[in-house]
Parts: sequence; structure tokens; C-alpha cells
Amino acid sequence: MSVPSPICRTVTVVAFRGDRTNPFAQIFSNSMQEGRSGIGPGPTFFECLLFAGHAGISLDGSKTIYGFNPDGGRRPAWQIVDGLLNGDRFPGIVSDDTIVFAEASKRGIPDFSLEVIVPDPMLNALKIGLDGERKKSKYWYGFPNGDGDCNCITWLERLGLPLLTGRMDEFAKFEAIRTYQSPRFGRCV
Repeated sequence: MSVPSPICRTVTVVAFRGDRTNPFAQIFSNSMQEGRSGIGPGPTFFECLLFAGHAGISLDGSKTIYGFNPDGGRRPAWQIVDGLLNGDRFPGIVSDDTIVFAEASKRGIPDFSLEVIVPDPMLNALKIGLDGERKKSKYWYGFPNGDGDCNCITWLERLGLPLLTGRMDEFAKFEAIRTYQSPRFGRCV
């Protein structure tokens, strides 16, 4: 007796590499220096994400995009960035980052998305994992080669989405992502 295949669902991974255009990079760099020297508050966390790039997951057709971020408590964003660049790790926090992706798009920052087709049981496991992570992440955030468990890309794998790399520059360059937009994982209809 054959078991019927479960229904397929789509999970969307959205990412952008970061705004490295000269005007924004200069403003960001100046803001970082102002924070370090105590002249000003430094960049906001929002500006740090726009500069660094970000990845997230959507289970509702990109209406809501959740991302994994470092939780630096009350530390200024520039201290978190410097810590990450030095290999430090921070507790991870999952938040609704839809506005970050909308702002990146509004600024013309190239983004890309990957629709991953999964069977219902895998989608249910992703939903349960995401809900648990939104309450309190069990992972530490760190840049590649740092002390953290994962970053915004590798965290997606921790949820159960098979991806190819944890580095934004490598992830954005994979030709397979651009040419094969809907990989299917598991048997489903």
C-alpha cells in the first residue's frame, strides 16, 4: 500500500548583500567613528543591517520576513559591530525584519530570493522551530569564523532549510540560486 505524498508549500528566503555605495558607506563609516570617539551615538542597528546585508525567512509569501540578529542588550550598535568583527558572539534574537528588507528595496539595494518547496511535515517543523526561536533563540550570533553558533544565513539551516554557505558574499554569488529559483526538498505534490 502506497502512502500519498504530502502537499507542497513554499518557504521564501530573502537576502541582500548590503549597501556599499560610496555615499552610504562614507556616512556609515563616519557614524561608526563618531560612536567610537564619543562624538555621536554611532549608527543605528537598522543602518548596520543595511550596510552589512541581511537574510531572512518568510512563510507567508514575503509579507513578513523574520531575521536572526545579535542581541547586544543596551550596547550601542557600533560596539556590537566592532565585537562581531573581532570574533565575539552575542545572544541571538529573532525579529520581524520586514521593514529592513523594504528599506533595502526602496534604496535600490539588489536583493534576491529563493523559494524553497517543502512538504507539509517539513513546513510544520519550520513553523514550530521559528515560533520557538521568536520566543527565545537557543543560538548565539557571530560572523563567520567567530565564536557564534550561526549568523543570519546559517541560522536558516538551523531551522531546517538546507543552504549552501553561511557567508553573504558566497551565498549571493551562487549561480544555482539565480538559475534554479525553487529547489524542492522532500517528496510532495
